[in-house]
Amino acid sequence: MYSVLLFLLALASLAIALRAFLDWQQSRSAMILFVLLPLAALPIELLAAGLGFWGEAGDSARGLGRLSRSWAQITLPLSLFALATLCRRVGFAWANPDWGHGGMCILAVLLLIYQLPAALRTGTGPVAISVVEWLVFAMFLACGAGLWLARRWPWLLAGMGPGMLLLLLPAGFAGPVPLYLGKVLICGAMAVTMVHFTRLFPVVREAPGE
Repeated sequence: MYSVLLFLLALASLAIALRAFLDWQQSRSAMILFVLLPLAALPIELLAAGLGFWGEAGDSARGLGRLSRSWAQITLPLSLFALATLCRRVGFAWANPDWGHGGMCILAVLLLIYQLPAALRTGTGPVAISVVEWLVFAMFLACGAGLWLARRWPWLLAGMGPGMLLLLLPAGFAGPVPLYLGKVLICGAMAVTMVHFTRLFPVVREAPGE
């Protein structure tokens, strides 16, 4: 039963990732790209988790899942680049000065450096949500509250809030599904928000020769 639910979540996350990829392909927006990078690992992680309940495929699936988790851990801090750009485009006061926007980008690099050793650690066991991931999610949650108040855009907050609550549920009590559903809600809210505001504030490119 768990494997079926996880396969359904894998399909849902794959649909979100493909939609985001098509929007990125059309716009070439860095905002979409930096949330698409960790999102791309989620369908693989979910597929591996579902296969892990099948005896013979379990060991290989756990290795695949660990690789996808490593990719997500490495690329998630980079989503703060997208967050900084989004906050500047919607007019949040702290992001308008160069020091505000640049400070967020520096923080993203520092978090990536801090996260890198744990992400590259070998092993096939389950990987808990790291401190860096919680910090990134909290920043997106705060941005979601700001977008709801300033722009009447509720979907980032609506995905981050319940998603983070689901991550807090112990797997031994609730099983693995709430954890992965929380990840789908979080990554989906991040992607949908970046796609929406990329369309709202499209990147204007100069024609050759101008």
